[in-house]
Amino acid sequence: PEENMTGRARIGELLSRLVPLSGHDVEEILHEQSNNPRRFGEIALAWGLCRPEHVWDAWCEQSADSDQLLDLEQVGVDARAAAMLPTEIARQHKLIPIRVGGSIALIASADAKVACDVLAHLEMLLHRSVKIVHVEREQLSRIIDCYYPLMAQAG
Repeated sequence: PEENMTGRARIGELLSRLVPLSGHDVEEILHEQSNNPRRFGEIALAWGLCRPEHVWDAWCEQSADSDQLLDLEQVGVDARAAAMLPTEIARQHKLIPIRVGGSIALIASADAKVACDVLAHLEMLLHRSVKIVHVEREQLSRIIDCYYPLMAQAG
């Protein structure tokens, strides 16, 4: 697969697997990017070449293939995705779904390896295949506290 300098597959190549983008379409989008600093997926969307879920699926695939840390402050968390995982599971395993699109759930974790049984449980709960992206541990803890607050102790 075509890769950029960070070793990640290019979004255009991933998007081409999901929708029928021609080589001409890709070249036109790349030309537009050289004149206008917009993202490949944004241009493809604006031109009606794909739907938002196609861009999300391609981005999820690209992000999951990367060994780089994802910045959750920059990327953000889709509240609908986070709401799909019960609080106790998120807190116990220190995970949070950040995007869900089509058949993929993109899950943020600070751990390099997530146990196979945990992955299988996540896939069952979310009804999707799970892709893990790596994030900084302290940032993840703050985000989990935000989306899954501890309940006040009954007194």
